[in-house]
This record gives sequence, structure tokens and C-alpha cells, in this order.
Amino acid sequence: MFKSKFIRILLFLTIFLALGKTFGEDAIEWIGSYSSKEIEGSSGESNKDKVYYYWQIQSLKRAVSPRYIRLIDVENYVKTSSFLQKGVLFTYNGLKSNEVELCGNFYSWKCVPMQRNRYGIYYIVIPANFKGRNEEPKTSYEYKFKVDGIFDFDPNNSERMEDGEGSYYSMFEVMNVDSEKHVSARVIDSETNEDVDFKIVEFRIYKPNAGTVALIGDFNQWNPEHDYLKKDRDGIFVLRKKLKPGEYLYYYVVDGDAELDTYNSETRYRVETEELCSYLVVRKEKMIIATVSK
Repeated sequence: MFKSKFIRILLFLTIFLALGKTFGEDAIEWIGSYSSKEIEGSSGESNKDKVYYYWQIQSLKRAVSPRYIRLIDVENYVKTSSFLQKGVLFTYNGLKSNEVELCGNFYSWKCVPMQRNRYGIYYIVIPANFKGRNEEPKTSYEYKFKVDGIFDFDPNNSERMEDGEGSYYSMFEVMNVDSEKHVSARVIDSETNEDVDFKIVEFRIYKPNAGTVALIGDFNQWNPEHDYLKKDRDGIFVLRKKLKPGEYLYYYVVDGDAELDTYNSETRYRVETEELCSYLVVRKEKMIIATVSK
């Protein structure tokens, strides 16, 4: 079976290379039905259901305004353990430039190098999980390009504001980001947590159609009135609690019905009631939760 699967993969690669030789650059650009020309011509509010390919970005012939994209990136699979990358694409026309960096509020204005394709277009995809100082989700991206050591605003983006230093910084508002459905409990390592004997744990569950979600467990005497989660605009219910290191059992009450933590694969039986519950370990050191968001 393994041998036949290998042969099929080898056959696909052979056909793929043959197409590339036959049709040249256009064949590569049109893989998956979406060409680099479509990226160039689309607006900043691109269709989030489209999936682009990494080599399409490498084939861009001109810089485009920022846009949220879903990108198949095989080259970074080892680093991210995922073929599908989701984020904001930034580009800059730097044909005569030796180095272009992107600086913005999403990295506390730290400048990060951009990659250059064969047409002189510099590009970078910034993950769309930008959060503010208090861990609240942010959708407004403020940024500049640093071109050979000199700062420049984005000439392809008309949305900009004065920076107070006689120039401008560009702005991009992310409107339609894919909701992170695969979420569970996670640790918030916060320097502002003054209770050294406690860890801040954030409980999260994706329930866009639910009205109320309560958290119950052995940390709140199994009382559904103690801890209600707050729903954000992406349909994710969130609650933060301070917990001492230890082992905990819990589950959610969603509109009156008991539910396990969807993406936490760790479960245990509660002896007193013989109920199956989600299981969480809070460690003294930097905590490792059973399941974290992807």
C-alpha cells in the first residue's frame, strides 16, 4: 500500500513538472485557480474562503495594499506544523533596494526583515493574532517600512496618519478573520500577576450560536452560577481564572447542557458522580496545558 501511494505521489510530481515546462510561468501562477495577477488586482477585503499558494506570492510583479489571506505554505511546515497559514500580507516594491523591513504596533514597533522575490517585491505575512497589552484582540495594524535604513509609509495604502515627526504611518484594519475554532484552556504568563502562588488560566470555547456558557469544576464547587464566560465577536467564549498549581476537573454548561472542553483530549471520571470531565494540570513552572490553540 505504501509503495502504491509513493508511486501516485511520484506520478503527480512528474505531471506537475511537465506542466511547468509546457506552460512556463503562467502554469505555475494558475495552480489552484488563483493567479498572482488576481492577488495584484484584488482589493484589501479579499475573500477569506480563497486559499492562495506560497509561490503565488513569490510571483507577484508589483506591490499590493495589505490584505488578509489564507496561504498554503509548504516551506514553513517544519516550523509551524501546519500547511495553512492565515495572516496579513504586506508587500513593498523594492527593486532597487537592498533591504526592506516591516515595523509596526503588532511587534511593538520592532522591525522584522521582509523576503524578496525575483521581481524585486518584498513581502511578509504577519499572523492575524495580534493582541494588545491586556491580551485583548486587536484588528488595527499601524506600520511603516524601513527601506535601506530610511522609514517610509506604504505608497499602496491610502489609509495613513501623521506620526508626530513630520511623516506618516500607514494603517490597515482587519475585518474578516477566520475564527479560531480549535481553542481550549491555556496559560497567560503575565508579569502583572502579583499572586505568585497562582497561575492565570484562560478558558475558551468556540460556540458562536450559544447564548450563555458557564464553567464549572472542582475549583468553584461545581456551581454554574460562579463563572460565566464572556462572548467575543468571533463567537469564542472566554474566562480568566487564577488557579493554584494542581490537577482540576471541569466542563462547560452551554445553554443549560453540559459539554466537555471540545479540543481538550484529556478527560477523567469524577468519582463522586461518575461523570466524564475535562482534565487540566496547572504546573508550578511555565505551565503546559493539555490542549492549546493552533
